[in-house]
Amino acid sequence: MGGIFQINLKNYSLLQTFFFFRHFFCSKNAYIFCVKVFKGIFLEGLLLAFAGAFFACNQETPEEKSVPAAVEQAQPKKVEQRKNVKPIPFPVPMVYRDERVVPPPVDTVASDTVPADTVKVESSSSLSSSISSSEMELQSSSSSKAKVARAVPEESSSSEAEPPPPVYCENVPDGMLCDKRDGQMYRTVVIGAQVWMAQNLNYHAEGSWCYDNKKNNCSVYGRLYSWTSAMGLNASFATASAAAELHKEHQGVCPDGFHMPTSADMKALLAYMKKHNKHEKENSGTLLKMKFSWKQSEEWPEGTDRFGFGAMAAGFRNAKGDFREMGKDADFWVAEESSAPSHAPYWNLYYDNDEFLGDYSKNKQYAYSVRCLKNKKH
Repeated sequence: MGGIFQINLKNYSLLQTFFFFRHFFCSKNAYIFCVKVFKGIFLEGLLLAFAGAFFACNQETPEEKSVPAAVEQAQPKKVEQRKNVKPIPFPVPMVYRDERVVPPPVDTVASDTVPADTVKVESSSSLSSSISSSEMELQSSSSSKAKVARAVPEESSSSEAEPPPPVYCENVPDGMLCDKRDGQMYRTVVIGAQVWMAQNLNYHAEGSWCYDNKKNNCSVYGRLYSWTSAMGLNASFATASAAAELHKEHQGVCPDGFHMPTSADMKALLAYMKKHNKHEKENSGTLLKMKFSWKQSEEWPEGTDRFGFGAMAAGFRNAKGDFREMGKDADFWVAEESSAPSHAPYWNLYYDNDEFLGDYSKNKQYAYSVRCLKNKKH
């Protein structure tokens, strides 16, 4: 047997070696057992290979790790910035004032509004000799803000010189009226041969008020004037006759170049509108009213303002000081008196009427709106 086992294994392949050992070392029973073992190993390996491939193909993508609630709360959330939506403005037909203001009085100003260096104030030749050399010295005080003294000329007499009036009404657009007294500007409109203010007067005079004493109402509707205030007369004429004081084209409270209308002027306005009105269903009241500010009537049409007069329902102030009828009523004084010296005529527009009427008279202490008419060239 030793000769048998003397085999050069190098000349055999691995499979030949396997069969060689199986032939010499396995009996018949052992051979059957070995076949079963090798077959089992082969089948198990094959099954394992198929199982691995199956699970590898059907394996799902791992889910993302959920963030704990505590961590999620700790992370700052993006907050969308709200857009600032501007409210719709009040329907004002036009700004009355050009918003220019009188320069502040020349006394003292906070040091943070002027340079730290010495400031020189130029003055006219008539005042230069009277201004002291220490005109702009910084005044030390216990307050946190030092103040700078403006140059004050030495007065030769006890009376103080009045400051020059502010300059208004430069570069006024066409179709506008600028009141040089306060710089307020008004639209004007040509109706026939007349040039009317197309807005109610808003000049602050003694004996005039804003509706409900609110300044915003003056900015929109103009001021309400007593009859004596509208005529530019002393309040004593509220109960006395002022016939001798009323003149042709009486200026009253109106700006230069304009005057208070008379009933004859109102009738001329009506006559022109009636002649040139192309809308038969619209009467004088409808033609003069704006749509803005008026309460809607169930019977009469809303205002059309065909001729640009721009009448608004400004209301009035009665003799007791109560404000009434804003949104319903518009009244205009005329430069005339009634038979009773304490009363004067006025013209009226009402929301529930489509006519412009002047058959009324009221106590002079009532306060109504004012519309001024441009003077005629003589």
